[in-house]
Amino acid sequence: MSQVGDLPLFLFIFCLLARVQSSSLLELLPTLPLLAFEYVFIGGVGLHLLTLLGVCLQVAVFLKAAQWFFYPWLLDAMEAPVPISAQLHSSTLVVIGFYLFFRFNSLFDLAPQTAALALLAGLSTSVGASILGFFQEDGKKLLACSTASQLGYVIIALGLRLYGEALYLLAFCCCNKAATFVWFGAFMRRHSGISDFRSVAGQPLT
Repeated sequence: MSQVGDLPLFLFIFCLLARVQSSSLLELLPTLPLLAFEYVFIGGVGLHLLTLLGVCLQVAVFLKAAQWFFYPWLLDAMEAPVPISAQLHSSTLVVIGFYLFFRFNSLFDLAPQTAALALLAGLSTSVGASILGFFQEDGKKLLACSTASQLGYVIIALGLRLYGEALYLLAFCCCNKAATFVWFGAFMRRHSGISDFRSVAGQPLT
């Protein structure tokens, strides 16, 4: 599922390259206001170019960052919490996509319709992942739900165009997840590698 996120990202890059003829951000970003009045026609339907690009970029980030309906892959991909897992969750795997949000914030300012998509994704992820976390009996999956839920707040801030606050929330999430994963790794080692809360509590596994 994470690899599927490359498809809208490639579409976003190819559309920009086809229109601007450059991959340099120094040349791309100043031309975005000139594209604010352009439309593309697909099947006879006119679509705002920057809105289409913004949706492609957002969907790519949602898939990579386990947001919206795409967060179940993070639960299934969890391995034993070790320092490398802390790094993946705090600074690379599910966080790197937000870098694109910050670099292309002018695009979202010129396509305000994309804010509704970001708010919907952030709210649904924060609430949905939090509720799902209540029913997790494996600590690793519980941490995965926590990661998705915390990143949902970052998406909400981005949808509200509060880029400074979103960067603060992202930094807090990274530090929090790194420390939590290392702590849970020590917890598992203390309990002979067991991550199931029922077993740790002495309850019979069903």
